[in-house]
Amino acid sequence: MAWYNGASIERLDTMHETEWDIQEVKRLKKKQLVQQNLLMLLLFVLFAFYVHNVGSASVLLGLCCVLLWLTAVPPLYTLKTGEPIGTKTSRMVQAFDRYHWGEKRWKRNTMMETGILMIGSVVFTVLFFVWDVDSIRLDSPIGVFPFIGGWIGFNAGQIIRLMKL
Repeated sequence: MAWYNGASIERLDTMHETEWDIQEVKRLKKKQLVQQNLLMLLLFVLFAFYVHNVGSASVLLGLCCVLLWLTAVPPLYTLKTGEPIGTKTSRMVQAFDRYHWGEKRWKRNTMMETGILMIGSVVFTVLFFVWDVDSIRLDSPIGVFPFIGGWIGFNAGQIIRLMKL
């Protein structure tokens, strides 16, 4: 048993829908969104620093490939074992989504997420080894726009999902 906001509860990630506090779930999802944005900002700054000072395209694209694979592994693990993985906030949000969507919809969404991430990781890895990445120039500022566009799209999607709760 744990104490959370002054009340004793068994575990938030095993509660039934009638016991879920939607405002608390929204707060946790907002917290998770802030954490993800801080991580994206850190990656953006580190990649920009690397491109500005060192600029090796093969190393940068290799790091992106590794990050894609690291992003694809947690949903695959969750899909195979059924156990959420991540921080306490992430596990509680995943548990709420699983109960809120229902087992069938949750599994379908998780399979789709895992499939897209795995296909993207495989394609990116194959392209990394097939293309001559050393011939890619990293001095163009236009390469920032896809990153920023994806970041904006991710935030818009998360905010829309948050408002639907």
